[in-house]
Amino acid sequence: MRRKHKRKIISDINVTPFVDVLLVLLIIFMVAAPLLNGNIKVDLPKGSAKKPNSYQENKVIITVKRNGVIYIEDQKIELRKLGKKLKKITNDDLNSKIFIKADKNLNYGTVMDIIKKINDAGFGSASLITEIK
Repeated sequence: MRRKHKRKIISDINVTPFVDVLLVLLIIFMVAAPLLNGNIKVDLPKGSAKKPNSYQENKVIITVKRNGVIYIEDQKIELRKLGKKLKKITNDDLNSKIFIKADKNLNYGTVMDIIKKINDAGFGSASLITEIK
């Protein structure tokens, strides 16, 4: 005569796979986060040693490369469409902070054209980003 042994049901939750997935996600976000902050490299002019505010609400970064190509965040844009695109990105909030990151070897007139487009769109000010000395 054989005895049947009933297996005892284990009701403990195994959290090891859950922790593994969380660690993998953490690593992915740590690697991806720096890539989200304007990946366009420009040679910035030297500026004052004043520390910029690290947190700005409603900020938009315009990057201008040495050859005059303009980017809003990471999207290439033509100068004539700059005002409309800024209004669209900021939801017509004319108090948004506009930052211009232009290559130091760029023609001064090109930077002035960009600032004029920003002003013509109704934005109150634009700040130039420099490299801290």
